[in-house]
Amino acid sequence: MTTAENVIERIEGAGGMLVLNGDRIRCRVPEDVAHLVEDVRVHKVEILVLLKRREEIPAMPPGVRLVHWQPKPAPVILTHFAVVTDVRQFISMTLLELTAALSGMRWLAGHRTARELVDRLEQCGVLVEINEEKPQRPVEGHAQ
Repeated sequence: MTTAENVIERIEGAGGMLVLNGDRIRCRVPEDVAHLVEDVRVHKVEILVLLKRREEIPAMPPGVRLVHWQPKPAPVILTHFAVVTDVRQFISMTLLELTAALSGMRWLAGHRTARELVDRLEQCGVLVEINEEKPQRPVEGHAQ
């Protein structure tokens, strides 16, 4: 983990926020980690690159149309006991799980339904819509 990643993780882990505003970084940090603002200044270029990377939109699975993309800042609380600290990674993995669920392979989606996966994405600030045409799962068997 780089120093810039460590600074971001420590600020967000403490409940703080780092938000891009052009080439500026807006910080909202709890008092107990306020000393990290100086580290943000020192590692500004690296932190800018990391924050901009979070804004990239991954490819949608077949049969899914992106309706809204505005990932929420970490941490995102999904349920009573789940907190997402790497929102971009969580979104990417959930899209992979959604692909599996739509292909009829729910075991690869943690046995979650497509609706449950869409809800998880919405909680992270990504709104998708599932088209009526679902991707076809290859049929295994013998030709007759």
